[in-house]
Amino acid sequence: MAFFTLSATPATAKRDGYFTSTTMALMSHLGERRIVEAKSVNGLKPLILSFGRDTALQHPGRSFKIMVTVNRGSRKPRGFDTAYDSEALGTSEWLETTIADPVPHEGMAGVASWGTRYTPFRMDGAEPREASLTEAERLSEDGHLGFKGWSADVAACLETAGAPAAALGGETRDALMARYRAHQHPALTAAVLSSASLADQRAA
Repeated sequence: MAFFTLSATPATAKRDGYFTSTTMALMSHLGERRIVEAKSVNGLKPLILSFGRDTALQHPGRSFKIMVTVNRGSRKPRGFDTAYDSEALGTSEWLETTIADPVPHEGMAGVASWGTRYTPFRMDGAEPREASLTEAERLSEDGHLGFKGWSADVAACLETAGAPAAALGGETRDALMARYRAHQHPALTAAVLSSASLADQRAA
C-alpha cells in the first residue's frame, strides 16, 4: 500500500490552436488536503474523483486541478507516473479550459469552453445554459456536465430554427457524444439533425 496526499489547486487553462497553457495558484489550495491509501493506479483514481467531487460541492463553480503527492516512505504503484502525467487519473476533470479565439458558425458565437465531465459547456459571451448533474449522474460514468450543456444548446438551436421536436431524440446518445467529442458546433449539429429528421418525414 502507498499513501498519497491530494490537494485542489485553483487553476484555469486556455487553448490556443494545438497548444494548451495552464495557470495555477501553486501556493494555495481549496479546502483541506486529503491523505488516501491505495495499492494500485486503478485503486487511486476513484479516491481522486471522490476528493474532486467533494471539493467541487464545497466550492461550486471554481476551476481547479488536483495535485497528487506520494507521501514519504511510500513506493509509487506501477504506472503511476504515466497515468498522472497523462491526466488519466482524473486530476483535470474540474479544470475549465477556455478557447483563446472561439470560431463563430453561421453568424452564431463560437464555443468558449467545451467543458468536461464536471465543468460546464459555454458559448462565447454567454453564461452556461442551466444544466446540472444529479447525484446518480455524478457517480455514473455516463454523467457528463459538458455534454449535457452542449446538448441543451443543440436543443435551443433546433427550437430557434423551428425544427421538429423529435429531431434531437432521433440520434442515439453515443452518436451525439461522438459529435460533442469531435467539437461540433451546436448550430451545425442542429442543422444536421434537422435535415435528417425532415428527410425521414418525407420518406415516411
